[in-house]
Amino acid sequence: MIQNKKENLIHTFMYVWFMAFVMTGYNITIHQGLSTDILKVTWLSFPATFIVAFTLEYFIVGKHGMKLVFKLQKQHHTPFQKRAITALVFVAGMATLMSLCFSISTVGFSKELPLTWVYNLIINAVFAYPLIVFVAGPLVGFIFRKIFPEGSIVDV
Repeated sequence: MIQNKKENLIHTFMYVWFMAFVMTGYNITIHQGLSTDILKVTWLSFPATFIVAFTLEYFIVGKHGMKLVFKLQKQHHTPFQKRAITALVFVAGMATLMSLCFSISTVGFSKELPLTWVYNLIINAVFAYPLIVFVAGPLVGFIFRKIFPEGSIVDV
C-alpha cells in the first residue's frame, strides 16, 4: 500500500509508464495491424502518450478516482477484490479520457468523433481492465516494493 505523496508519485510514474507503453502498442496494432515495425512505432509514439496519460492520471483520475475507490471498497473485501475495484475506477476514468484524446488526434473535432470515441473506449477498456488487474497491478507493485521497501521513501 502506498504510504505517502512521494511513494504515490513514483508508483504512479511506474504504473503509467507500463500502461501507456502497452496500451500505445495495443492501439497501434488494432488500428494499423501487426507489423515488424510495431515496437518502433510504439516507442516513437510513447513519449507524447506518456505525458498525456501521466498528467491525466496524477492530476485528475488519481485524485478523484481514489475518493470513489475508498467509498466502494469495504472492510470485508479481499486484497484481490480491492485491486479489482480500484482497477475498475481507474480504467473507467483513464480509458474514457485517453480514448477521447486518441480519437481527437485521429479524426479531430469532426462528426466522426463520438462514434470513434465510443469504439476506442470499448476496445481500450476491454483490454486495459484485465491488463491492470492481472499484469500491471501485481508486476508494478512487486517491482516498486523491490526497489523501494516499505518505509524507505519518507516525506519530509
